[in-house]
Order: sequence, then C-alpha cells, then structure tokens
Amino acid sequence: MLLTALRMLLDQPSKSLGTLLGVVVSTFLMAQQLATFLGILGRVAAFVDGADVDVWIASATTEDTDITGTVPTRYAAIARGTEGVASASTIVQGMSRAARPDGVRELVKVVGVEAPRFVGLPANRTGDLTGPSRVLVSRADRPLYGDAALGDRLEVGGRTLVVGGFFDGVDPHGNYAYMFTDVHEARAMLGMSADRATFIGVTLEPGRDAGAVAEALRARTPEARVFARSQFRAAVVQYFMARTPVGVVFGMGAFVAALVGSLVVGVTMFSSVVDRTRDFATLIAMGARRRELLSLLLAQAVLFFAVGATVGLLAFAVVKVHATSAPMLAPPWMIAAVTFGSLASCLLASIAAVRRVLSIDPAIVFKG
Repeated sequence: MLLTALRMLLDQPSKSLGTLLGVVVSTFLMAQQLATFLGILGRVAAFVDGADVDVWIASATTEDTDITGTVPTRYAAIARGTEGVASASTIVQGMSRAARPDGVRELVKVVGVEAPRFVGLPANRTGDLTGPSRVLVSRADRPLYGDAALGDRLEVGGRTLVVGGFFDGVDPHGNYAYMFTDVHEARAMLGMSADRATFIGVTLEPGRDAGAVAEALRARTPEARVFARSQFRAAVVQYFMARTPVGVVFGMGAFVAALVGSLVVGVTMFSSVVDRTRDFATLIAMGARRRELLSLLLAQAVLFFAVGATVGLLAFAVVKVHATSAPMLAPPWMIAAVTFGSLASCLLASIAAVRRVLSIDPAIVFKG
C-alpha cells in the first residue's frame, strides 16, 4: 500500500513537494516555538534549578525569586535543629551595577552566599569564592567585562572585587546578569543588615524527603514561606505565566504552525482526489473495497509526515546548535510531542480527502 501511495505522489511531483514543504515548515515551527517557550521557562527558574539548595525558607510575601522580602537570620539556626537537615545557610540578593571597561554600568543581581559551604552557588561552576572580595561571573557575560579572566578586578556596587571563577546555566530572563559573592560583601554592597537575609538555603541529609522536611520547617517557621525545590520552581513559573502572555503567544504559535501544516496537506490530498476522481471510481468499479482506498489515503498522509517531519526536525536541530544565544530547550518528550502533533495533523488533514473518496459514484466511469 505504501508503494502504491508513493507512486501516486510521485506522479504529481510539484504538488507533493509543496505539501512536503508545508509539513517541514509546520514541524520546524512547532519545535522552534515549544523549544523557545521551554527555554524561557528554563531561564525563569534558572536560579532555583542551578543552586544546590533542597529547601528554601523565604519571606511570607515571596511570589518569585525577584518578588520577595527578607527573613530573620535566626531561621537558619531553627532549620539546623530540624530533623533531616544537613545544613542551613543565609543567602542575600539584590540589584546593583557592574562597571564595564568602557564605563557603562551594567545592571546585575548580586547573590551573596555564606562560607564555608557557599550554599546557593550554581552547581555548574569553576573556581570558588575562597579569599577576600571574590566574585563569580557568568561565563556568557565575560565579553561584557573585557573577557574577564581569573584574578581580574571588577567594580561592582562601588566596591572592587576579584574574579574568582565562572559559572554556567544560570541565565536570567530579565535585563540583568547574575553575580555571586560572599554574603558579607553582598550585605555591604546592598546595605542589608546582618540579622536579615533574602533566603535561608537548606540542604538535606542523604535519603531525606524534601517535601516532608519542608513541612516540618513550615511548622517551626510559621511566619515564613517554605518551599521544597520543586515547589519553589513551580511557584516561580506559575507567577511568570500569570503575569506575562508568553504561554499564550508561544502556544498559539505552535497551534498555528500545526494548523498550517494540516491545511496544506489537506488541500493537496483533496485536490489530488478531485483530479483522480475517475481513477478512484475505476478502482471501486473493479471491486476495490473502501477500506483499501482509505488505507491508500492514510498511507499518503503517513508518507508526507515521515519525510516532512524528519526534515523539519533536522532543520530545527541545525538551528538549535548554531543559534546558541537563543533560549531553546528540546527535551525528548518535547520532540515526541512535536512528532505526534505532526502525525496527527497529517492524519486529520486526510479526512476531507477520505470523505470525497467515499462519496464517489463508480458509475461515472461509464459516463462520457
């Protein structure tokens, strides 16, 4: 059946190529839209995902890593006395400015972490904060600071800091860059008192359940909000989705891409059936069962899908590899979803052609 379907498609190469192009573009756009959406969400939650923190203690007003207040540092001692907690450290954050070599002052979010564990640093990093006035800079931001190298000096918040290392994977979704330094440097830079912190970062003993420990900490710090890592990530993403139209924009983009591909396939297949009405009528008159004709049309749709989706996904992979500045994430489940969506659109597009074939009267073969 597939061979017959292929022969029929090759008999009209211009139409078939146009349809394939529609499937390619549709699949590529679906993948690009969804990958960009996931990439943006990844950046929204990058701080939470990248930090080696299992449970976060935050202000009761916290809705997001940016929309938060402060908590008393004594919560760290309370956390350390809770069963299952391995460590609890203060984390301080706030906005400041870092000077570029050309004098422009870039907006940065300074995150201060507490020695000696430095809980809250990105897991993917090189170098450390050991030593006075050290700072970790995003590797992606090095060009902003004259390709800063280890040991170079940067002016941040009116203070001179020494580059102690670099990190990857914590990219902001806003118009600022992350920098990590010692909590005392951050307090001095941001003007935060020694008895307050933005977060208390908690790590757990091996094998402990983050949800259960978070619940115990809520009982002991009722005036704070306590999140397991997954809960904090969900809260950050939910806040972003509720306050921005990003989900609607990219969701509509993926839907429109699937719709365009479906329409292109449907119009082409319907047009092909109209052009071959007498051929299909002849097959019916010769005893071809409608189930066989249905299989023939579905085989054409599957061929369009197989070739078009493969080329579309390969094109997306090439763009993703080379467009490194674009925030795109493509986990296996997303590729599977795009593949299924492309197949579904092609199969649904064949319905109009199927209805047309099933309505053909074989008697037209004998008419002039």
